[in-house]
Amino acid sequence: MAQGPSEGTPSRHRPGDLLRHPLVLAMLTLWIVNDHVLKGLLANDLTGKLSDVASLAVFPLIPYATYEIGCGLMGRPARHALGILLVSIFATGAVMVGINISDAWAEAYRVGLGLCQWPFRWLGAWFTGGSLPGPTAVQLTMDPSDAWTLPALYIPLWVFRRTRPKQPTP
Repeated sequence: MAQGPSEGTPSRHRPGDLLRHPLVLAMLTLWIVNDHVLKGLLANDLTGKLSDVASLAVFPLIPYATYEIGCGLMGRPARHALGILLVSIFATGAVMVGINISDAWAEAYRVGLGLCQWPFRWLGAWFTGGSLPGPTAVQLTMDPSDAWTLPALYIPLWVFRRTRPKQPTP
C-alpha cells in the first residue's frame, strides 16, 4: 500500500505525473526561454537545435498525459499507457523528419501550427484591445540536420520508466 507524503515516502503515481518530472520541466523551460528569448538574441544553429531537443523531449508526453488524465477522470486504469507513449514518440519523430525533408509536410505544419496558435493570439489581442488577427502560417526553417536531435525522443521513455509504478509480476 502506498504511503502518503507525511510518512516521508512518495505517494502513488497520479495521472499527469510525467509532466511534473524535473527533467520534463527543465526541458519545457528551455523550450520556452529558447524560443522566446534566446532565438531573438542569438538566432544561431545552437538555438535551433536546443528547440528541437526540448520539443522532442516534451511533446510526446502531451498526448500520453492527456490519455492518462482522461483514464483517471473516467476511473479507468491507463492500460495502454506504454503503447500510447510509443505511438506518440514515433509520430513526433516522423513529423520532425517529414517537416525537414518534405515541402508538403513543412507547409502543412506551418499552416496547421498557425491555426492552432490563432485562438490564443486572437484572445490576447481581444484582451489587450488590439486588432483581432486572422490565422497566419508560422515560420519554419527546413533543416535536414535536425535529424541529429532525434535521440532526444528517448527522454520521454526514460521519464516514463522512472515515474510509472512498478507493475507486480504474476
